[in-house]
This record gives sequence, C-alpha cells and structure tokens, in this order.
Amino acid sequence: MRLTNAFLYIMKSIKGKYIYWPKTEEEFEELRRGFARYPGVIGAVDRCHINIKVPIAQHDSYADRYLRHSINLMAICNANKIFTYDSRVFSNSIFVRDIEQFGKQKYFPNNDYHIIGDSAFPLTSWLMKPYRNPRTQIQSHHNYILSADRVCIEHTFDILLGRWRRLQFINTYSVSKAIEIVTAACILHNYCYLNNDIWEEELFEYGNDFQEENNPRLDVHFGTIKRDRIAENLI
Repeated sequence: MRLTNAFLYIMKSIKGKYIYWPKTEEEFEELRRGFARYPGVIGAVDRCHINIKVPIAQHDSYADRYLRHSINLMAICNANKIFTYDSRVFSNSIFVRDIEQFGKQKYFPNNDYHIIGDSAFPLTSWLMKPYRNPRTQIQSHHNYILSADRVCIEHTFDILLGRWRRLQFINTYSVSKAIEIVTAACILHNYCYLNNDIWEEELFEYGNDFQEENNPRLDVHFGTIKRDRIAENLI
C-alpha cells in the first residue's frame, strides 16, 4: 500500500488519541494490575531497529552494529501489548529529557511506580532492570520475575513488525518520512488491539543491541536500593 503524505498527516494528528501516557491514578493502577509478577510496573520498555534507505551522505549517521542503516524505535507498552509511548532514541526522548529537567513526577506520580527494561537500559529509581551476573538466589529470582513481565514488549515489537511488513525495510530516502511511517504503524497497532483485532500470525523476531546510556549517579543509587528491596520482597 502506498502511504500518502495526507495519510501520514492524519495519523500524526490522531496519535494522542491512541498512544498516550496515563494521567489519572485509576489509569496508573490499571496498568500496574496488568503486570502480575513484578510489583509497581506500569510499562515495559525496549527498542528495535527499523531498516531504512538513507542518502550516501548520511550513511555513517544511521549505520548500526550490523552495518545496516536503520532508525532506532524506543517504545513502552502495557501488559496488553498496547503502546503507551514511542520515540526514536531513549536518551534523547522527550520522556527522558522531561524527567532530567523537571523530575519524574510527571510520568511517575507514585514513588513505587516504575517501568522495566532489559540489562542494556540504565538503572534508575523509575526504571528497573536485571542484575548483571546475579550472585545470589534473591538476585536470580528477581531477574526471572522481571523478565517474565518484561517479555510483553518483545512480543509487541514482534507483532508490530510481523503485521506491518513495510517496517522490515522502509524504502524512502527521507528519514523524517520513515519516522512518520513507523509512528503510523504504532498507531494502527494500537487501533487494532483496542478494537480486538488481534494478530495471530507468525511473529517477527527483531534484534537486541541497545547500547547502555549514562544516567545521574544519585538516581542510580536510589534505583539500586529500590531494586534490592523489590528483590528481597519477591522471595
């Protein structure tokens, strides 16, 4: 299907209706209840690479570790495989910039709330990740429970790339248009799931090569304390 500029404009204009962060305590609690194993989770975060065609002059800017040219989609989903946030790069996203500038209260009104990611993400008081090289049974059990809830974002990306096959390679030299196409696919994904149009075809497996980001030392300290407390309470 040929994606016209008018279609992409319409998708952009309705994005806030289908991809949005919770605003009320009831919405936050509904998200938390969806994650049955790990306490306090209101979303799972991950990223995937979308292969694109770029002008020769921009090859170095969009080369990934596999020497392909791609853009990095970072997204957060709920337990029902519905996107609640999407961005191109985690560290440069409005989500992270807002937290660094104004504090986490905008996205996490309760200190017990957090999102969960894999070991490549930074540990903070609002993002829990597995222990690297767990040394105790408590840490190993923590990693197992976290991964069991986090897998929903992997399945969501699998479904996104399997259903909207155009995302396997976006054949346009315009990076901005490629980003609009990815956004449109995320909106359509949510629209389908919210209307019970569930995708049951073979899932598409995506790569896993996110690079760890820097984060303020103090928040790492609080994140470490919080993760240790959660791990101990899981036993």
